[in-house]
Amino acid sequence: MKKYFLTPLFILTLVATFAQKGTAFLQGGNLRTVFDVAKVQNKPVFLEVYAQSCHVCNAFKATFDLPQVGNFYNQNFISYKLDIMTPEGQAFLNKQGIWIQSTPTLLFFDKDVKLMHISILGENNNSSQTLIDAGTKALNPKQRTSAYKASFLSGNREPNFLIDYGMISRLMRDTVSNIAAMNAYAKKIAKNQYGNNTSFLVLQKVIVDDENDIFKYMIANLKEFNAKYDKKLVKQTAENIIMYSLYSARGMKYSSTKINKVRENLAKLGVDNKSINGRVWREESTAYFRENKPEKGMAILSTLIDAKTEKASYKFLYDWVKARTSDKTALAKANIWLAKSK
Repeated sequence: MKKYFLTPLFILTLVATFAQKGTAFLQGGNLRTVFDVAKVQNKPVFLEVYAQSCHVCNAFKATFDLPQVGNFYNQNFISYKLDIMTPEGQAFLNKQGIWIQSTPTLLFFDKDVKLMHISILGENNNSSQTLIDAGTKALNPKQRTSAYKASFLSGNREPNFLIDYGMISRLMRDTVSNIAAMNAYAKKIAKNQYGNNTSFLVLQKVIVDDENDIFKYMIANLKEFNAKYDKKLVKQTAENIIMYSLYSARGMKYSSTKINKVRENLAKLGVDNKSINGRVWREESTAYFRENKPEKGMAILSTLIDAKTEKASYKFLYDWVKARTSDKTALAKANIWLAKSK
């Protein structure tokens, strides 16, 4: 981050804005300015990630304007509103590796741009105490979300903590930690709770692995879930977990047996065979080539070709085969595709 010298007059101008009613969000600057001011004042930074069209964000404006909220945040943080739809907002979040699931989301950083805490807000918890509690946790090294991993590794298996840790790991795109937290959660709760409201919410918001025991219970008991919850939401939830798993880095390491299980699960959800073929061909063909079954890999790729196949697609398929097998028969067929690309 490029450093700029802040004049005393400029700093006093910024400080003067903090005397206003409610939370004083820095105006007229950008993120670079925010962290420069934070260093000068030796304070952490609070970012409210919002969207202008977000009605929940708009509902929180009045809460941030409350004197007790303003007093807390103005005393402890340099505050800034980060619009998720702006290039600045998107670039910053991508650089930090943070996925914003919903707005508003509260982010707390130290003055050196190290993430301390994440808090997700909803319209049902719009209160001054909610906002103050979020900031209080950010200031506490033992309670902030950046301490969750150490707490998990030290043996914390309290169910609500595991859900929170799994969610934060997902927001930070830490799939390994998310899977570990959710596997621990599945072991911690009784199996007769796998179909309850909390578990269904966890399936929707937190779980990203189709090997998780709660997901396995769901896919094996779809009638139960469809009877209790909206059928479209059940289908969407299960599909999301299956496809997240398939398209993750581990998906390309799936065996053909695992791919067949993916096919079976998608079919259970009512996905037609043609659509399934279109979703799994990359991982499935790769699995067959890796398992020294090139004829099956080529058969999968051949289903992608029809009268409308373009030259660029033939070249793509040729490159795909050449990168995955040295089988002479497969390469001979791939060379035919290469000729069609010219």
